[in-house]
Amino acid sequence: MAPLLRSCSGLVIRCFKHVEAFADWLTGAAGPVFVFLCWSLIGLGGFVFFDVVVRDLTFLSILLLSPILLLVPLNLYLQYYLVTSIPSGFPAPRPSGPTKAESRWLVPNPKSLWAPERWGFYRSNAGGWPLTGHNGGVASEPRRRVRRCRKCDGPKPERTHHCSVCKRCVLLMDHHCPWINGCVGLHNQRHFILFMAWLSISCWVVCVLGYAKFWESFAYLAAWPAWTPKIGFTLLYVLSIAIGIAVPVLMAWHLHMVSHGETSIESHDNAYLEGKARAEGLVGVVWCRRNDPGTRRALESRANGVGIVQIYLNPYDLGRRRNLELFFNIGPTGYRWTTLLLPLVVQPYTNGWSFPRRSLPTPTPSSPSDLHLHAPELAAGLSSGQGPAENGMAVAEGKYVMGDGDGDLTDDEEGGGGWMDGPELGSHH
Repeated sequence: MAPLLRSCSGLVIRCFKHVEAFADWLTGAAGPVFVFLCWSLIGLGGFVFFDVVVRDLTFLSILLLSPILLLVPLNLYLQYYLVTSIPSGFPAPRPSGPTKAESRWLVPNPKSLWAPERWGFYRSNAGGWPLTGHNGGVASEPRRRVRRCRKCDGPKPERTHHCSVCKRCVLLMDHHCPWINGCVGLHNQRHFILFMAWLSISCWVVCVLGYAKFWESFAYLAAWPAWTPKIGFTLLYVLSIAIGIAVPVLMAWHLHMVSHGETSIESHDNAYLEGKARAEGLVGVVWCRRNDPGTRRALESRANGVGIVQIYLNPYDLGRRRNLELFFNIGPTGYRWTTLLLPLVVQPYTNGWSFPRRSLPTPTPSSPSDLHLHAPELAAGLSSGQGPAENGMAVAEGKYVMGDGDGDLTDDEEGGGGWMDGPELGSHH
């Protein structure tokens, strides 16, 4: 009976692997269709908007709205062109050598029309970002040895993941997006988020400025001088409302993850590692009195009378503002914030092989007698490094868990492919 069940189980697993491989192939094959569909929607949408709405605006209204009428379509179309053209970034070129797109976009060229320097935008500090984290955090040291990917047998630096659709490892991979026919990663995630921002703005511009025209499109006898039929504008308006609600939510979620120093994949990993820390100790709250027998027994059963309070820390979380400044490469040692308003190719702050890491809060929670830990104090300890307060309510010992110490990640590629020698890592562009 056992051999039969084992054979059936193996057959089911192989079937699921074939289904997964087919789904990956289908996602890759459908990518150009999604890109064509998106170009068609935003192209026709722009034509209909100018044909129906802008046509009836007065000269003064057009003059007052000129920044919106110029910046929104400029960024909408060019940011989408950039996010679909710029590769996400890879730790190693293909055996046949770098592609034309990789050579064009991934190598900084200050003379390019897309370069900020060509238009007078320069970094505040040519030396790059000081790689320090919270409370004097330490930089990630250049590594001579990096993980080897078991799927493509190439180098797999930190925060790199293998895409089963692209069949390549991607630097700082966030996810594979069929709407751009590729992965969102180190070099194009900035344009991905900015495209979502400008798409959201454009939808609400249509909704606000086209509100009167929307109701006018239902009037059968009303004059309609535009080339676009009434039903066409009605459909555009309804679609703008739908996209204007959905895309901002997606953009807000991505900005939330960026502000916490994590990608979509790392968000799942961090949730898993936090759960692991919770399973091995008490995370966050120990609400008890000294004579509470239930909580006391729980503490004693964990560590011979001492409760272990483990607080998981994302090693790449340098604080919301610093995370956003690093991601967009703006701020005191980056470019000016006005680069967010123009479709420029701003290079990432790192080469994708090494990233700044935060330091442990000091002092770390140790084993003073009688600690009462509660959520506000833990939050204060994470931000100020002062650790939990002492009030003689319970016995506990604490420690911080920084990152993935044992390599046990939810996206570990079935164990990885060992280690290999990597290049000398000393520069960050």
